Amino acid sequence: MYIEIEPYKFSNQNINQYLYIMKTIGKNIINYQIGRFSVLVILALTLFSCQKDSTDLIEEVDLSMKEKQLSGTYDFFAPVYDIAATPDGSIMLGLNEGESQKLQLIKNGKVSTMIEIDAATAIQGIAPIGAGNAFVTTAGTDLAEFGELYRVSRGNVRMVADLAAYERENDPDAFAGIQWKDQLCEAIDGFSAGPQNNPFNVVALSGNTALVADAAGNTILSATTTGDIDWKAIFTPPVDENGDWIVRWNTEGEDGEMIPCYVQPVPTSIAVGPDGYIYVGELTGAVADDAGLPIGLSRVWKIPADANNLTCTEDSGDCQVLIDGLTSVMDLAIGPDGLLYVVEFDENSWIASFVPGLAAGGTISAYDLEGNLVEVVASNLSFPSAISFDKKGNLWLLENNNIALEGKDPVVRMLDY
Repeated sequence: MYIEIEPYKFSNQNINQYLYIMKTIGKNIINYQIGRFSVLVILALTLFSCQKDSTDLIEEVDLSMKEKQLSGTYDFFAPVYDIAATPDGSIMLGLNEGESQKLQLIKNGKVSTMIEIDAATAIQGIAPIGAGNAFVTTAGTDLAEFGELYRVSRGNVRMVADLAAYERENDPDAFAGIQWKDQLCEAIDGFSAGPQNNPFNVVALSGNTALVADAAGNTILSATTTGDIDWKAIFTPPVDENGDWIVRWNTEGEDGEMIPCYVQPVPTSIAVGPDGYIYVGELTGAVADDAGLPIGLSRVWKIPADANNLTCTEDSGDCQVLIDGLTSVMDLAIGPDGLLYVVEFDENSWIASFVPGLAAGGTISAYDLEGNLVEVVASNLSFPSAISFDKKGNLWLLENNNIALEGKDPVVRMLDY
């Protein structure tokens, strides 16, 4: 059997190879979005410590590319999934080298390691709170074995919320709200029927509370440093021209009846606006084999910050589809000008990141908070993956968040626009 994505054709063996690579990105790959590691046990709530205060950087990295440092460009040779500006003007990032996960800082032309995090899976989302303080999420796994929220505070790291356990016990898109997803629909592309999680992005509401975009769970979760977790919003599948959820495939239920399995929304990004609303961007999962690429199906939602337990549909009152017709939204940010900056990974969707020759370039666009396009900030980018504005208003960009194509190592740079 072959899956055809014009003009490319893949065997099942190749699809599985690409799946393994792309799991590290934590995006929806051919079905949904999970982290890369196969692991055995759930991490207990543990306090990790570091001998040095985080303000005393424990390692400096010589990039041996001084001309690039001076121009504001930094190359990395392991997956980097997120960047975020800190209050002191540094750019924080999570570097994942094999089994080593490090928070690093770009400051004054140098890259330094702030702290190592002893986690079973890769660092994905990061949200600085103050100097030496941040929330960090780690990647989920098949059947939600791992995926946690960590709090880094001046040289100490502790796992504060077990997001994987919450997914296993609750699985909100399957068992809460309108219960649109059947767990049997997860059994495709080498994954298992059951709960799936991937805490891909995080923002801080305060020093004690974070919002997490669980890409595989199709939810935004609220989590606190005391371990309390609840779902803030569940997102529903994209719709066709008739307003019906788009079906990717069908599977047989226990009673022999066929169950429709829908294209999954895959929330990957959150931004908190100055207007009392939360903005959420979608990647959008794979479509049916004969439907081509998932182009133009991604949305940005606008949700009241004080709302809770919302089921977001196209016609729901509390969840507004602010922008539609997008492709593979990977990040959102509120700029110093009050505009919403939207990152689209590639015009040909996330699939282009592992198919040689398919990439058409990614885009950063600025919208007002009513969803009107103000300007295209940058286009023809190489898999733009995360953005952040530093304290001077400079826009920083992460490209090529994972090593999937030859010559596409992760790069962090200041964007001149």
